[in-house]
Amino acid sequence: MLGHIARRLCHLHQISNGLRISNLFQLLFKETRRPVSTMSLWPFSAAMSRDFSQPNSSWSPEMRRVYDHYNALCEVETENGEKTRGPWRKLPSYNRSLKYATGGAYLSKLIQAKARLFTRSVKEQGAAFEYVVFVNKEEKSCVCVFQAGHLLEGAPGHVHGGAIATMIDTVTGTLAGYLSGPVMTANLNIDYRSPMPLGSVVLFHSNLDRIEGRKTFVTCKVTSTDESKLHTEATALFVSINVGHLFGARS
Repeated sequence: MLGHIARRLCHLHQISNGLRISNLFQLLFKETRRPVSTMSLWPFSAAMSRDFSQPNSSWSPEMRRVYDHYNALCEVETENGEKTRGPWRKLPSYNRSLKYATGGAYLSKLIQAKARLFTRSVKEQGAAFEYVVFVNKEEKSCVCVFQAGHLLEGAPGHVHGGAIATMIDTVTGTLAGYLSGPVMTANLNIDYRSPMPLGSVVLFHSNLDRIEGRKTFVTCKVTSTDESKLHTEATALFVSINVGHLFGARS
């Protein structure tokens, strides 16, 4: 999808003297809209990008254990002993989706090329947000394995409530986007139940509540890895948008 967009941009750039960027994208996305079901939601080039959701040396044994558990669910063995795709899928995570998508380098130069995804903006491994998301399309749910780094402190020794909210927005938005296509957060309601210690590993469980037109409602709860302790509960509302809206184009 973005590879096609980049080629269109190169062509349009040659005829865009005097056009505002918003007008340029309006022309672009008018011709590139497709139903979400026919679009690749993760059109990334592995050769050009680094997947930050891969295990690294900062991961604790517990983080690695839970990751291995869900990663194993991404592949199952048939009765014939063959390996096939399981109900879960691990999603990649980059420090900027736009820049590292196939054909996205050209777009990145036009739109704040130095921008970085907030949760992937710290270079030091393990210092902030260490996480990986697994999604189950059939169940319309996802699970995020999260390890809280030392730069996320709020109350001494515990994770800042804003950092927890950031991860809830990230996880619920990931599920909403996976099921509904491009979305933006419209509402986020959070109840903090118990403090989350720095360095701890927790699970973010997110499930689709319902879809009403352009609105996608999602629930989320944050628990210990054995699910015996509830840290946070939340509900979120996301609104589907036209991709061109992100670049200033209007329908």
